[in-house]
Amino acid sequence: MTYLQRKRYDRWMWLVAVLLCIVLIAGCGDKRETLLYVGQSDNWKALLTVIHTADSKKEQQILRLSYKSADIESVYNVRYRLAGLGEEVSGSEDDMNNKSSIIYRTSCTGCERRGEDSTFTVTVDWSPNRKETFPVTFVRKE
Repeated sequence: MTYLQRKRYDRWMWLVAVLLCIVLIAGCGDKRETLLYVGQSDNWKALLTVIHTADSKKEQQILRLSYKSADIESVYNVRYRLAGLGEEVSGSEDDMNNKSSIIYRTSCTGCERRGEDSTFTVTVDWSPNRKETFPVTFVRKE
């Protein structure tokens, strides 16, 4: 092999090695599966996003509660509960402050993995003596 042929061969092998490393690194990234669940009552709508990270046993849950009416000023002392995640999730907002929704984030490691057949129940108490309970069910996977 001549010097020029050897030089081309070395460059080619270097390029192949770099491309192989890129492919391996890209294949090792965290694979995510996102499940969306939706439910609503007369006054509230809930969107629950559950994100599974495939390479670990970690799960993240994001609950978004939206008040459906334009009369947001009448909504105060909001208390909410989400049942079905293993342990009950709850929170509160004293005043909506013209926010269109409440967002609650939580996560767990090693918890029971949620699936398409999982169902949840949301209960919302607000403003003097108002209460609604409704189911939240699977709608799609991303």
